[in-house]
Amino acid sequence: MSITVPGMAPTATSTDPDPDRITRLGGATTLANAYLRVDTDDVIFPDGRPGTYNTVTVAEGNGVVAVPTTRWRGLGYVGLVEQYRYPLGRATLEFPRGGSLDGSFEEAARELVEETGLVATTGRKLGVVHPDTGILTNEVSVWLTSHETGTLHPAHVEPETGARFRWFGVGEFDGLIANGKITCGITLAAFAMLGIRNIPLFD
Repeated sequence: MSITVPGMAPTATSTDPDPDRITRLGGATTLANAYLRVDTDDVIFPDGRPGTYNTVTVAEGNGVVAVPTTRWRGLGYVGLVEQYRYPLGRATLEFPRGGSLDGSFEEAARELVEETGLVATTGRKLGVVHPDTGILTNEVSVWLTSHETGTLHPAHVEPETGARFRWFGVGEFDGLIANGKITCGITLAAFAMLGIRNIPLFD
């Protein structure tokens, strides 16, 4: 038996046909170029109201982020790129990332070469991130890569964007987060994946 409290919607039961779903009636692409696509749909919201909903798909619809790691003198380090982000009007610190056709390791390795100069031959998939579930359709695959100290390129600069690659100790990384120096949602989510999976970098 379900109980209805005055002023509150009835509790959904297992026999309800997905009562919280936004139902699409139709729609069209209202903007499309090489970088993104905007779709505007006619919908019915869960409370029965008609309306419209916009979704944005960036590039191919998928993305990859690489989390480069290394150990030096027994300590763990993670690599970040510092680059100017036009929407924010300032530089940010982020894990290397970019658009992708299928979220594969090969494409993560390509982004690594472009943004850091690092070559990765193997990787471990940590999971996926949905950067903004309210509007973006994109899914970003997160890949962990490990690098020997002899292959590091600490002063690499990507010619196209001016992105500069830097290594940070794990303790430094924690400090950057605590002090608000890292605000990229994808980077924060990827870093959280490292911790919950008990990656040896943190030993």
